[in-house]
Amino acid sequence: MPKKEFELLSLLSSKPDKVFKREKIMEKVWGEKVIVGDRTIDVHIRKLREKIGDKYFKTIKGVGYKFIIEE
Repeated sequence: MPKKEFELLSLLSSKPDKVFKREKIMEKVWGEKVIVGDRTIDVHIRKLREKIGDKYFKTIKGVGYKFIIEE
């Protein structure tokens, strides 16, 4: 798994069911001084969904993402 995908997964799974705003994800995973496109997070989430399953990620439209642990 590429480093940024792992960092994104680690961040989201560190607090299951917490909604992480897109801005906070960018800051924590890519850093404040890195300039990346608006779709960068979406692409990485898509790749994670392909690898570990769609059921673990919920898109909160207009806000960000959260990690879900099934019971």
